[in-house]
Amino acid sequence: MKIGVLNYTNAVSTSVTGPADIFMALTRTYPIVKGQPLEVTFSVEFIQEKKGEFWKTAFGEKDPLPITAKDHYDLIIVPAMLSNKIALVIQQEQRLIEWLKIQYQRGTELASICVGSFLLAATGLLDGKKATTNWMFADMFRQHYPQVILEDDKVIVDQGQISSCGGAFSFTTFIIYLIEKFCGHEVAITASKILMINMHQQPQTSFAIFQFQKQHGDDMISSVQEHMERYYARSITMKDLAAVGNVSTRTLIRHFEKATGNSPLEYLQRIRIENAKKMLEEKNFSIDQVASKSGYEDISFFRKVFKRHVDMTPKDYKEKYGRGALKVKFVHR
Repeated sequence: MKIGVLNYTNAVSTSVTGPADIFMALTRTYPIVKGQPLEVTFSVEFIQEKKGEFWKTAFGEKDPLPITAKDHYDLIIVPAMLSNKIALVIQQEQRLIEWLKIQYQRGTELASICVGSFLLAATGLLDGKKATTNWMFADMFRQHYPQVILEDDKVIVDQGQISSCGGAFSFTTFIIYLIEKFCGHEVAITASKILMINMHQQPQTSFAIFQFQKQHGDDMISSVQEHMERYYARSITMKDLAAVGNVSTRTLIRHFEKATGNSPLEYLQRIRIENAKKMLEEKNFSIDQVASKSGYEDISFFRKVFKRHVDMTPKDYKEKYGRGALKVKFVHR
């Protein structure tokens, strides 16, 4: 199986070399563990475009060779770019974008990592299809590519010949997923064990940090947001919020949704859940205490709302991110 990994200017180095390392490490170690070679043989080449020509450099080699019309790739990986260079990459890599379209038409599978989805979406091949990207850049992606169905809560989205994964280092589990796709479940499990990479099950919501939508220029909505952020632990009604904005409840809801993309109630819940997450990470409070300090009197309702937004229970979240969760355990002999 011939795999090409794009290596364009401003690509994140780990999402260029990392996928190649995983494929080739499996090729080397699988025969040692299983006593037989992989049925699918991987070869990886790094692809660059220079002055209108495309060049390939085989894994482990230094000297590039020109790519000819005879070269065919089974899979091309589009790595992430530096997040502050997204627009620049799209502008500068127009030849690469056209080349990807040609490869796709020839039957090559395309797979993007993190914000590499922006480059992949620039081909137009994702129009009308589902995709994912890093949750931090989901709103930006939607603005640039409204015709793509973005599922930013997903870590991996597979649309057959074209697939994508979320946050930058989720590429490790994404490659395990691709190994399963091309080599079968048994090989993927072996790869997971050999390389100590988890088979991904958690959605991006488990990692996401709520970003308060403040770039809307509506002073009335800003005052309501500030009120919620200051008094989230208290009982707050729609009537209270409307009074803060000095408008009717109906007017508040309409303006709030237009400015933030959330209803006032949704926004309040996101504030409360984000603060609950911080308490679970930093404090030694019980789940009941966290619920109360976050504005929830009903503990079962708190658990339900928390699970809906984070896709983990408060208990599981505390075990994963709370104090002591990342401490190294030493074995004394």
